[in-house]
Amino acid sequence: MLYRDESDLTGVLPWETSPVEPLLETRIFTVHQRRARSRQSDKEGVFVYLDAPDWVNVVAVTPDDHIVMIEQYRHGLDRVTLEIPGGMVDPGESPLEAGIRELREETGYAGGEAELIGRISPNPAIQTNWCHTVRVQGVARVGTQQLEGNEEIAIVRVPLTQVRPLIQTGVIHHALVVAGLAHHLL
Repeated sequence: MLYRDESDLTGVLPWETSPVEPLLETRIFTVHQRRARSRQSDKEGVFVYLDAPDWVNVVAVTPDDHIVMIEQYRHGLDRVTLEIPGGMVDPGESPLEAGIRELREETGYAGGEAELIGRISPNPAIQTNWCHTVRVQGVARVGTQQLEGNEEIAIVRVPLTQVRPLIQTGVIHHALVVAGLAHHLL
């Protein structure tokens, strides 16, 4: 075994926490704070974190081994980025269902077998959510995009052989996208 199972983390104890205090609510996440105290030492403090819904990313593979990717403007970086389709998991929706939905909405593509191939915690220091990766094999264009709100998305088919070089040169740099593609490539 390379590392202990998540249920067997015995070296560090969870901290004792006070009730949660909401600080700010937005349409994407809620900022909370809570006081916490270590069970192993005298360390304590007030900690702020973001409560957000789970996310999903989709690695959509065409029969000719292209990855369906998207370009969109990202306000945080103030630039257009190359990514895989994805979005928030809606309440009552499984990550697999969300992946299939997001692929169809953002690209107009749908496909054959869909499977959940990974799950990561985007930033466990300050976020409560998970990002799931869904792979859909044998996708084809079945309709038009069904973009929501302020989405403006261009569809780009990238040969699978070009994905690694695009990551290595920093063209694909979104951390969650790189992680999703790694789940596919591993």
